[in-house]
Amino acid sequence: MSTRRARAHRRKIALRRPRPEAAITPAPPARAKSPHRDDTLIPGRIQPEPRIARGPTKRQGTGVPAPRLNSHKARSIWFRARAAWPMREAPVTKVVRERDLSRKRLTPAAGTAQWEGIGPTNIGGRLTCAVSDPAHPDHIWVGAAGGGVWFSPDTGQTWRALWHDQDVLNVGALAIDPADPNILYCGTGEANLSADSYGGVGVYRTVDGGITWHLHAASEKTGLPRRIGCIAIDPFDAKHLLIAGVGFNEVAAGEELGGLYDSRDGGITWTRLSLGNAGNYWSHSIRFHPTTRGVVFATITARGATSGIYRSTDGGGKWTHLRNGLPPPARMGRTSLAISPSRPDVLYAICADAHSDSADAMLGVFRSTNGGARWTNVTRRHFRTEGQMSYGNTIAVHPDNPNHVICGGVDLHLSRNGGRTWTRVTKWNARRGTQRYAHADHHSLLMPAGIPGRVYDPNDGGLDISDDGGVTWKNRSSGLAVTMYYDIDVAQSDARAFGGGAQDNGTLITTSGRPDDHLEILGGDGGWIVFDRRNASRLFASYYNLNIFRFRNGRYTDVSPPATKEERDATWMAFIAADPSNPDVVFTGSSRVWRSRDDGTTWHPVSSTLDGSSISAIEVAHADSRRVYVGTENGGFFRSLDGGATWSANMAGSLPGHIITRIATAPNQANRVFVTIGNFGHGHVFRSDNGGMTWTDVDRQQLPDVPHHAIAIPEDEAGTIYVCSDAGVHVSTDAGETWQDLMRNLPHVMVVDLVYHEPTSTLYAASYGRSLFKLAGPLK
Repeated sequence: MSTRRARAHRRKIALRRPRPEAAITPAPPARAKSPHRDDTLIPGRIQPEPRIARGPTKRQGTGVPAPRLNSHKARSIWFRARAAWPMREAPVTKVVRERDLSRKRLTPAAGTAQWEGIGPTNIGGRLTCAVSDPAHPDHIWVGAAGGGVWFSPDTGQTWRALWHDQDVLNVGALAIDPADPNILYCGTGEANLSADSYGGVGVYRTVDGGITWHLHAASEKTGLPRRIGCIAIDPFDAKHLLIAGVGFNEVAAGEELGGLYDSRDGGITWTRLSLGNAGNYWSHSIRFHPTTRGVVFATITARGATSGIYRSTDGGGKWTHLRNGLPPPARMGRTSLAISPSRPDVLYAICADAHSDSADAMLGVFRSTNGGARWTNVTRRHFRTEGQMSYGNTIAVHPDNPNHVICGGVDLHLSRNGGRTWTRVTKWNARRGTQRYAHADHHSLLMPAGIPGRVYDPNDGGLDISDDGGVTWKNRSSGLAVTMYYDIDVAQSDARAFGGGAQDNGTLITTSGRPDDHLEILGGDGGWIVFDRRNASRLFASYYNLNIFRFRNGRYTDVSPPATKEERDATWMAFIAADPSNPDVVFTGSSRVWRSRDDGTTWHPVSSTLDGSSISAIEVAHADSRRVYVGTENGGFFRSLDGGATWSANMAGSLPGHIITRIATAPNQANRVFVTIGNFGHGHVFRSDNGGMTWTDVDRQQLPDVPHHAIAIPEDEAGTIYVCSDAGVHVSTDAGETWQDLMRNLPHVMVVDLVYHEPTSTLYAASYGRSLFKLAGPLK
């Protein structure tokens, strides 16, 4: 980089240094609007913070992982029911169009209040990729699976969100022009092979280091896949780009073919490369030779005998299938490549096993010292316990030492002697903050030149870094608000206490209300939480498979229902609902309804299996707690008029037959019931004025035709209803007759849950990719 260009670059970096997140003043003690809601509050007295203990963390299995016969994570069930059934994929382009159409069609809601990010900024979330400025390796850009592109000028010590209102915030790949670091490309859509990895719309480009972006190559116009796992820029020709992507070839879902795509004009036009595959195939990794023009390596996954590693010597025109020393092609699953910058004839490959007897395990690490002509298996017996290699799969080589290689899937592994010996250098189940801890599920590794020993590691917990070549680690996710939530609840008695379940980051809680002060009270994929309306130190929280814990004044107890293993395994996210008039009465659901009358100490099934699917929503009517309403993943609706003792037949009637994501009753009318519905192609908000006997579509094609997830109904604002969806947040002030847009400054992210905090008149929202938000006085 010339001196003049370097100076200009530093000026631009200074302009885009991250501003600290808006400070959030701890909420003043909330005042109840009515005595029955807030018995613990004393007007004018500052309340102590609620006491909430830390519960058990996720446990590591023992021995060799069992084979996974498909690549989907277990949580995919939750997403597929809401957004894709019976297809595999959610049509992301439809979400974009519907969101934009609704903003044109619906008037903005009254009021000027803006959404405020409330963290967590100290937890992190799923990152898929990272790049750094070649001249300034401390300047890094990362892509979040559902949270857009972020920039840090100081090795991740501070962060600034660069994406906000792009068509989607689902990021799969980043690339930086080595000749001009102000030019970056971002491939949208996550290419990790699970149904909760959402698609994208093509490739974005920036020419000012990330300050402004534009959709440079739309999938709809160019045919690019909607999941881009790698973008590579030819070091000899910046206009020559290659993209590796995943497509599922589902016409009804708007999918295109995956594979390798080539552009010779800087990404304006694209050509799909067949590599001997006329049909669909996938690609995850591309590496240009840094010193020999025209040499490029790529990996593909396909049916039959064409999977594996390929090499081209003419820039991608013709390709040779490299076989010498590698496993049979039909055995090779997702494969990632690394090329040694200091000795480019040395390459490494990490490969998932596609065989059904060991599916998704690590097939091996392979090394070539002659440019791919011959490979040697350097796996030894070290990787027997690695797994999920279709989800986390990455490898990198030290910039100055061709024998120093780091790779991983669930954990990271290091060799300093070209693979002769290996050391497991991270432990996802170690204590957070210790030198061996890095979050599980590693999606990319970056070892930049200029700082030997620096390793950037984007994973499901944000960004971890090492400065000693991968031996010790520290987390750099502070300020990176990209946590992926399933739900949220807020303590009505104390607005400082709120939280929810997060993807692979546990069930998270804050008791101070500060964005940087959230803690994990349960491990794994977090689940539903419910605060006692009278006391913020009392709550139920959960994680996947019907594991429910009771938290009471600084202590916790496992109070999981005694369901069968089959029943538990079939229940990804257990809904929990408490009786508003008697918090000792609690309901949850598997495929049948469970009730506890003694604060969760004992549970009894109070229904038979309803319609064979998991229970997805439960509502105990505020106006009459004898009325309990239940919805299912199959779209069934059931009710009890005697507190759960007996149940009706399916009353779904004219409802669409897709998952009921939430049920809410009018505060003073137990017979007035609202439901939100997932999936596409029908109305998404329905109302019944007779307890579910008949239904009225109050959406009436006013709202976006996208999955809707939740309803919030204020107790003191007659007729006001808030709903959230994949396309944002909307409000009705006349019980659903008309709707208004309430997005305002909210990022273009999936909003999966809403809670209205009565004492402070504040709407809280949980997003899948940009953490939590609140809107004080939504209509003021």
